[in-house]
Amino acid sequence: MTKETEKLAPEWVKNLRRLMDEQGLNPRKLSLLAGLNATAVRDMMEGRSRFPRYDTVQALADVLGTTPAMLMSSRKTTTEIQAKGAPFGHNIEILAEIIARLQETAQELGRDLNAREFAAMAATIYRRLQDSGEDISHKQRLSSIKPQVYDLLEYETLRHKSAK
Repeated sequence: MTKETEKLAPEWVKNLRRLMDEQGLNPRKLSLLAGLNATAVRDMMEGRSRFPRYDTVQALADVLGTTPAMLMSSRKTTTEIQAKGAPFGHNIEILAEIIARLQETAQELGRDLNAREFAAMAATIYRRLQDSGEDISHKQRLSSIKPQVYDLLEYETLRHKSAK
């Protein structure tokens, strides 16, 4: 990657490169450690994959010892997340996961959500997760998002069909 290309790279690619350099990882090694195909990281860094799926970002973040929100954020946002502490960072992670899963599942089900529907569903799932209490771990909360998104979208799809 040339210096000019590096300047034009999205912030998350710059974060990815910095973290890889800090940990002595090359694109192939990081790809394999994250359970991705051998050229996945290289393709991202060269701009062939500009918007990776959330699962991909999560796998990379796990290997790099960070979070998807920190990996995908600008330096300013990263600094803000670090300054506000772990609970704020966990909330960002939960919201990012909800949004990613809601988009993916809506697309899978062929549902075109308007902004209001999308926001209402995301808020509903976020509230449910917050109401689940302190008795479950952050990872358990994150893993419970996809089933909740799917159930909510299925319910809303059935509700819209019966209203017609």
